Amino acid sequence: MRRYLGFIVLLGLCLTPVSLVQAAPTPPGALVAQTSAPVRIILLIGDGMGAAQRTAAQWASVGLTGHLVMDTLPVSGWARTANVYGEITDSAAAATAIATGVKTANGRIGQAPDGTPLVTILEQARARGLAAGLVTNTPIVDATPAAFAAHTGSRYAGAEIARQLLAARVEVLLGGGEDVFLPEGWTGQYPDPGTRTDGRNLIAEAVQAGYTYVWDGAGLRAAAVLNAPYVLGLFADGGMPRPHTPSLAEMTGHALTLLSPRPQGFFLMVEGGQIDWACHANDAARVIGDTLDFDAAVAVALHYAAQTENTLVIVTSDHETGGMLLSLNPNGGQAFTMPDGTPFYVTWTTDGHTDASMLVNAQGPWSELAAGSYENTHLYTLMATALTAPPTLLLTGPAMARPGEPLTFEATFSPVNAAWPTSYLWTATEQSPQLTARGVNSRASFTWPLTGTYTLTVTAQTPEVQLTVSRFVLVLHRWYTLYLPLIYKGEP
Repeated sequence: MRRYLGFIVLLGLCLTPVSLVQAAPTPPGALVAQTSAPVRIILLIGDGMGAAQRTAAQWASVGLTGHLVMDTLPVSGWARTANVYGEITDSAAAATAIATGVKTANGRIGQAPDGTPLVTILEQARARGLAAGLVTNTPIVDATPAAFAAHTGSRYAGAEIARQLLAARVEVLLGGGEDVFLPEGWTGQYPDPGTRTDGRNLIAEAVQAGYTYVWDGAGLRAAAVLNAPYVLGLFADGGMPRPHTPSLAEMTGHALTLLSPRPQGFFLMVEGGQIDWACHANDAARVIGDTLDFDAAVAVALHYAAQTENTLVIVTSDHETGGMLLSLNPNGGQAFTMPDGTPFYVTWTTDGHTDASMLVNAQGPWSELAAGSYENTHLYTLMATALTAPPTLLLTGPAMARPGEPLTFEATFSPVNAAWPTSYLWTATEQSPQLTARGVNSRASFTWPLTGTYTLTVTAQTPEVQLTVSRFVLVLHRWYTLYLPLIYKGEP
C-alpha cells in the first residue's frame, strides 16, 4: 500500500528590500506643470526674396564669406510655395497659406478656394488677448499684409481691405496707401487724391475709433514715446518711395515699442514688399538695396528678441520673383562688386514668379519645427504651436524606493529653445534645499534613510514665469510571500 502525505507550507519571508521603479527619461507617471506667459511672434517676410536675392545682397555687402543678419538664426528649413492647384503662387495665395495653414487660389485673401473665410494667425492671437501689428513698405492693403487680417476674393479690393483692417482693430498698421483710405477727390498728407467710391474717410473714422494717425517719422516716434494704444501710419499714397522714410527697420522698431507693453504678448508681421517690385523690374541694384533694408529690419527684431523672453522670430519669403541667377564670371548680366573688389554678375530668367522653395530661418520657442522641408502652410502650424502651447516643466524620477537608496530626479523645461530658467529650486521633506543654475534641465539627488511618504518639489524660475511641480516618493521595505510546492512522500 502506498500512502501519500501532502501539505502546503506557507512561508512569509522578509527579503532584502528592492527598488520598485527605476528612473527613466519619460516614465508614464511623469508630472508636468505649465503656465501661460507672454507670447511674442515676429514674422518677417521678404516678398519675392529667394536664395539668390539673399546671396546677391550678401556678396554686395559682406562678400563671399560674410553673412547677412537673417542667415545667423540657428534653425533653417525650406518651404514649398505652390498654390492649392499646384500652380506657381502669387503673394495673395502664399501669404494666405502662411497666415491660415490652408492653401488657396491665386488672388484670394484669407479665403479658401471656395470663398470660405479662414481664421488667420493674427486673428487667433487677438482672440487670445494678444496685440497685433502689420508693417510694410508697400501699401498696407497689399496682398501680404492683407492676408493676415482681411478676407476677400480679390487681392485688388483695396478699399474693402482697408475697411477690414481697421474693423479688425489691429493695434499697429504701418505702410503706404493713404489714398485707399480717403474718398474720391480728397487729398491727405500726400498729393494723390483718394480712391474710395463709398465716400468714407477711413482716416477720420480711425481717429474717432481711437487710432493715432501719423504720416511721417517724427509722428511715429512721438506715438511710440506716448505709447499710443492704436497707431495708423500711412507714409505715402502708394508704396513708400526710396529711400523709405521712415525705413523698414525704423517702423519695425517703433512697432515693437508700441506692442511690447501688452501683457499677453503680440503678433507682428513685417514685410519687405518692394524686393518683389524690384525683381519684377529685373533691377538687381534695387533688389540688393531692398534686401539689405529688410535685413536691417531683421536685425532690429533679433535685437529685441535678445532682450526679451519667449520671442519667436521667423524670417522667410512668400515666393521667388525673377528667376535670379548669380555668377562670378562675366556673362553679360548686371555687374556688381564685392567689398574686396571681386566682381559678380546678375542675370534673370523671367519677370514673373517662380516655383522655387523659400528659405526659412527661425529662433526662439518652437523654432525647431522650422527645420526640414515642408509646405508653406507649415509656418502657420509653427506659429500656432508657439501661440497655444505654454511653457511646461516636466519632473521625472522614481516614485518608490527602499530606505537608503540614492534617488535622482530630473526637471526639464520646455520648449527647449525658449528662454531657459535662471534657476531651479529643489525642496524635499527632511532634506536640505538644493539650488541649481540656469539650463534647459536640472538634476537633483536625495536619499531617505527611513520608510515613509515624502514630498519632492522643484520650482523653475525665468524672468517672466515661475513653474512649480511636486510629487510623492514612497520609501518602504517590500514583503514577499513565498508559496512552496506540494511535497509527495511515498512508502514501498
